Amino acid sequence: MKHTSIHHRRALSLAACGVLIFIAPAACTKKPAQEEKAEHAEKKDENIVTLTKENLAHVEIKTEPAAIGALEITLKAAGRVSENLNKTAKVASTMEGRLLKLNYDLNDRVKAGDVLALVQTPELLGKALEIKAPIDGVITGRKSTTGELVGKETEIFTISDPTDLWVIAEIKERDIASVKAGQESKFTVLAYPGEPFHGKIVRMGNRVEEDSRTLEARIEAANPDGRLKAGMFADVEIVTTLKEGVLLISDAALQTEGPDQIVFVAQGDGKFEKRVVKPGMEQGNKVEVLEGVKEGEMVVTAGSFILKSEMLKGELGEE
Repeated sequence: MKHTSIHHRRALSLAACGVLIFIAPAACTKKPAQEEKAEHAEKKDENIVTLTKENLAHVEIKTEPAAIGALEITLKAAGRVSENLNKTAKVASTMEGRLLKLNYDLNDRVKAGDVLALVQTPELLGKALEIKAPIDGVITGRKSTTGELVGKETEIFTISDPTDLWVIAEIKERDIASVKAGQESKFTVLAYPGEPFHGKIVRMGNRVEEDSRTLEARIEAANPDGRLKAGMFADVEIVTTLKEGVLLISDAALQTEGPDQIVFVAQGDGKFEKRVVKPGMEQGNKVEVLEGVKEGEMVVTAGSFILKSEMLKGELGEE
């Protein structure tokens, strides 16, 4: 009986040892909590660039907040400035005769009822026919000279109101479905580079030009100072979609790192954190951010390339 008892105790002892042998390796491989925290902090620090006060004194770093705003999706088109034909009038003689006198010339401003010219006609028995302005405006065209014989319907002047103009945009056939009356637009002209003028589409054409495969869109534009002139070429952008409530950053903040787009977010005390972002649509100098940055975070614009270079130096140093 003693022998059986001893054998039994040995079996229990060996079984216990087996459990210990099985558990011990797992216990040995588990890292202390403090070591795990240190590793996590180290991984996070890999995305941090720190600039000393001396560094900051010699580099230009500017930041802008990531902000909620509206993104305009635009369509570009070639265009030309035109007189507003709804505010333009051709002035002609209603009788045959000789043009005795012209009272106005090009660029003169006139009012409706002003006598523009006198025509000598035998039908009035020596009394001159008065040619009057039908509308208020500016003389934009002159087709006749004093002493000239004029017949019925002979055009003498063109009068137009230069404070309201049209811009005729040529819309490519593939883009016609995106454009409609009521859409806002802006345009620039060679005479004033970089200065945008604004207008709104008021009417679409009904025929596609055979050669150019384009459709005309008429834009009304105010011209209170008269700087825009009929005949100018225009580069037009039409707002086809307005996307509101999107998170926007400056496109100057974006840097490329391999397949990723990254930005640097200011953390204070000269620290800047690298973030991989998912950009969306772009308009002008603004980019929609779908992931990677939160509203209000200060994103580096000027100097982001310097921070990327500093981070690269650190990675090369470690290797």
